[in-house]
Amino acid sequence: MKGWLQQHKPTARRSLSRHLIGVSVLALALVAGVGGWAATTELSSAIVAGGVVIVDDNVKKVQHLTGGIVGELLVKEGDRVEAGQVLIRLDGTTVRANLAIIESTLAQFYARRARLQAERMGAASFEIEEDLAEFIPGTAAAKLIEGEQRLFASRRSALSGMKGQLDSRKAQLADEVEGLTVQLNAIEEALKLIAEELTGVDSLFGQGLVPMQRVTTLKRQRAELEGGRGRHIAARAQARGKSSEIDLQILQLDEDRRSEISKELTDVEAKIAEYEERRTAATDQLRRLDITAPLSGRIYQLAIHTVNGVINPGETLMLVVPEAEDLTVEAKVATHDIDQIRVGQSVEIRFSAFNQRTTPEVEAEVVTVAPDLVTDERTGASYYPLRIRPKAESLAKLKGLSLYPGMPAEVFIKIADRTVISYLTKPLTDQMRHAFRED
Repeated sequence: MKGWLQQHKPTARRSLSRHLIGVSVLALALVAGVGGWAATTELSSAIVAGGVVIVDDNVKKVQHLTGGIVGELLVKEGDRVEAGQVLIRLDGTTVRANLAIIESTLAQFYARRARLQAERMGAASFEIEEDLAEFIPGTAAAKLIEGEQRLFASRRSALSGMKGQLDSRKAQLADEVEGLTVQLNAIEEALKLIAEELTGVDSLFGQGLVPMQRVTTLKRQRAELEGGRGRHIAARAQARGKSSEIDLQILQLDEDRRSEISKELTDVEAKIAEYEERRTAATDQLRRLDITAPLSGRIYQLAIHTVNGVINPGETLMLVVPEAEDLTVEAKVATHDIDQIRVGQSVEIRFSAFNQRTTPEVEAEVVTVAPDLVTDERTGASYYPLRIRPKAESLAKLKGLSLYPGMPAEVFIKIADRTVISYLTKPLTDQMRHAFRED
């Protein structure tokens, strides 16, 4: 037996060597094949992140600035509404009554201003530029205009009457001046005759032909005439002075009238400006009686349910949430993955609220990348928020399924394809890179 083993030992060694060589070749071929496959085969990679459906423009609150009483409630919870559609109509009784009072007062001021402007210019009539029928009913406007025209005529007549009285007094003084002038002319003529007569009498008195009494009488008459002439001159001057005073009175009358009118006009202009502002505010308040939808969407969290209910200023009445075409997904990407994210990157979204076996993934793209990380105050975790917008044609694959704000989603952000070997060697190369940088 021992001899037989010794005889066949070289043969066994050669057979084992052949087997070892075969196994080695096979192992090398396997390693080479796997290595080649790992080096050449590319796998699609993606960053997986959690997300939630949000409204791109955010949910719109429906509020009212001043509040009021509900007159009509035109929507209910879940209704689909269009932008500008009336949701609630407030009771406008008080607002309309206030606006009517303001417009009536404004119409009165417009008519008064037109009358005062005509009085200031001394016009014989006036017209109102504004159409008062826009502010008050036609009959009321006609009565208002008629009243102002009567007042215009009355005031014009009163002024004319006062001026007429002064003109009459002035005419009397003119007659008085004329009479005094005639009397003065007569006195002057009498004085001239006495002077001639006195010259002749003085000559006769010198010859002793007339007595002294005759000379004295003529001189006395001359003195009396001269005194009368002085009194008439003074009276005429006084009459002329009174006539000038009347002229001043007429001028002062016009000046006082213009001053009074200007003051009234200034007050009216101020009132018009005030009431025009009040009318604008009241008109705006009337316009805001209709509370409309700020955008198209659905009604949620309706807080008003009864007619005649009271709405407080600034109270949130309901929310209008845009529908799916206006929805986006906000995803939270880990800080170590942010360098692989860019705007326009392709994304696939899986909505976990739907049946995963029957609901397809929705194609989307990255629309915004946050410029800085955000830290969750509750968990302390840091992340970068992304906005991802689903493609409209891909949303159609949902076949009637509706998206709502707050729904969870799982997003797969596609990044560059990588070979299998790069996946296998990345941990090693990262460790070597860190090791070579150590001191």
